[in-house]
Amino acid sequence: MTEPVVTTMGDPSGARDVLRAAAMRSATARDADTGMVWVLSYDEVSRVAHDPRTVGVGLGFFDLMGIDDGALRRWYSSLMFTNEGDTHGRLRRLVSRAFTPRSTERLRSAASEMVGDAFRRVQVDGGGDLIDAFGRVPMRVMCRLLGVPDADVAVFGDWADQLSPTFGFMDAEQIDVASGAIEQLLGYVGALVGARREDPADDLITALLAAEDEGDRLTHAELVAMVANLLVGGHDTTASQIACSFLTLLRHPDSLDEIRRRPAITSVAVMETMRYEPSIGAIPRTVAEPFPVGAEERPVGTAMLLSVMTANRDPAVWDEPDSFVVDRFASPTAPKLLSFGTGPHYCLGANLARMTLEETVLGLAAQHLTPARDLDEVEWRTVLGRSPVSLAVVS
Repeated sequence: MTEPVVTTMGDPSGARDVLRAAAMRSATARDADTGMVWVLSYDEVSRVAHDPRTVGVGLGFFDLMGIDDGALRRWYSSLMFTNEGDTHGRLRRLVSRAFTPRSTERLRSAASEMVGDAFRRVQVDGGGDLIDAFGRVPMRVMCRLLGVPDADVAVFGDWADQLSPTFGFMDAEQIDVASGAIEQLLGYVGALVGARREDPADDLITALLAAEDEGDRLTHAELVAMVANLLVGGHDTTASQIACSFLTLLRHPDSLDEIRRRPAITSVAVMETMRYEPSIGAIPRTVAEPFPVGAEERPVGTAMLLSVMTANRDPAVWDEPDSFVVDRFASPTAPKLLSFGTGPHYCLGANLARMTLEETVLGLAAQHLTPARDLDEVEWRTVLGRSPVSLAVVS
């Protein structure tokens, strides 16, 4: 079977319809604009993500954009996202010792309060835009975890917005803005780390300073870069998924009613919103050793995008893949959700993102909001994650 050729550039909705049509014909497709290989089926996405013959994109995008030196490249080259093997494993082990499920769970009550504040503002005004109301909630939660003062959340959010495009292709203006933002962010975080070294607190930065693995610790530069990584990587991805989850539940009011009646299903309902409408549509990988993907042998250097979006709707794996089943993941036989990635680069902040999403969905269920516009006419945007531009509601 000939590998389908698709055009996805310029489609802010994530090219869902184009890729799903291709997935009906083949486990892979070739992107006409970039030459990258789309891996579309659930089984192939899972297999490729775990195969040691593939690696992340590293600095490949930066090389293509001509970012060959400077603070932005140095920071980006130090991330877990851009490293593999022993370097990646070491960073992940050290951070995991501090960034635990327990440390994020302790923030649940604070996250609930933040969500309540956002919904109260919407209610007081008789309605509003949920995207605007919740755009900074993930950053507020992350800053609380790290120990960043609440007064500085807004500027951190601005820096994160300016840096989120670094995980894809940027134009010249975006590169200039991101370069300035990373210098300011690293300077602030460096000072905060120094303060915590002298005066420890009950926060993640202090825990990262203490994290140790067989006598090994993060250097000052590694810790500063890691905190910046957590802030940037967890901001837009979670904010975008909140928007996608809100859209899904507003489109399925019966499911929202079910969450009101049975709040214990909130965690599995969140997983289903992520399967049904993921904010992160693909995972980039690069072939490091020749191996077969789909029906072809792929040479070294082949750039691939593992399509979470199509894998999470693969009819060979999911029952009724195009239906939203609010308690689908309550079944012990449900397939593994791929929206947080899979393999060695599984999202380190998954627990924090999931907790934040659970609180926002519980908050939505406690409201009685009505969409102000036709939800089938939603306009989409893509920063790091894809999301609706606006979700206007009335109370």
